[in-house]
Amino acid sequence: MMIHGIAILLVSAPIADDEATAAQADAFSSEKYGITCPLSPAWDVVIRERDDLIFVARVPQADPDRPGAVGCELALAPESLDEYRTRIDANAERGRIPGELVRNELSDHEGEPRLITVTEFRPPFGGTWRETTVRRVAHRQMYVFKINSNLDDPGHDETFAAFEAMVDRASFSPPDTGATRDDQDDTNRWIQNEFKFSIDLPDQWQPALAPSQLALLFANGPAFGIWSDNFLVIARPSERFDPDRLVQDIPALLQREEPGCEVLSCQVVDQPGAGPAVETVVRTQRGSFSMTVLERRFQGDRFSYEAKFTLESKRFDDLAPELRRCLDSFSEEPGEVRAARPGIAG
Repeated sequence: MMIHGIAILLVSAPIADDEATAAQADAFSSEKYGITCPLSPAWDVVIRERDDLIFVARVPQADPDRPGAVGCELALAPESLDEYRTRIDANAERGRIPGELVRNELSDHEGEPRLITVTEFRPPFGGTWRETTVRRVAHRQMYVFKINSNLDDPGHDETFAAFEAMVDRASFSPPDTGATRDDQDDTNRWIQNEFKFSIDLPDQWQPALAPSQLALLFANGPAFGIWSDNFLVIARPSERFDPDRLVQDIPALLQREEPGCEVLSCQVVDQPGAGPAVETVVRTQRGSFSMTVLERRFQGDRFSYEAKFTLESKRFDDLAPELRRCLDSFSEEPGEVRAARPGIAG
């Protein structure tokens, strides 16, 4: 079965009513992702805290060779859950989702909106498999709970009851983004706690949990539909920095990585406190979205940095001066830091 595109060999044993208290005792908790929720003792967690996967667990079923799966993913919150509902319906009409869409609707649970999506599959090996997805929003993040199991399994009803209890009893706290607001500054300035650099973010932007462990800092702005403009910083160990050579090499590198992208500019600029930086502006297509990326590569005292804003193209021109001001504000803070995580190639 599949949770977030990862193939898992799965499992789903019946859970009796008198096991509800025991299920609560087996709580899954992650301070990093800002969630605590009860798990059935029968579920075997096989993935935890990996990029946007909070956890994935095997769910035992009568056929040991055909287990089910349950899990939770983290995503950026959309402008509204109805934006997601509308997009799922449209993709289903165009045949762009796997399986048969049997339910996709908003539900109000004690004043909190949820989006419940159900698809069914009839695989060649038999049975009717159902994937139920429940999306909840908290602290500018979207928590995506999923269960995939065989409707014909004798323990299906008990397993699904345990899934519903997990979703209903989940509690949320702000995820650990690794950044702290600089209270000494009147601007929207944030300090990366571990790698000790700081930067101003645009108004109404703030750090969020990074979708990749490669990002030292990840932040996003207000959502527009299902998309949020975003910013990230990655770093490599200090290396020879030749801005004139990079200006020559980067356009070809980017076009190899993403054929069809349009390099609008690539030039050396003066970045306060860092000296010369290579600034690149690229336009590309991400699905139905036209995106523009403003990136700077520069050498600090500790690391070689890449700082990158990604916005819908229709907002870029108006915001570009503010984005450049934010990049100019980057500075390394005093203190000891460990080695940077490997950066993204290119």
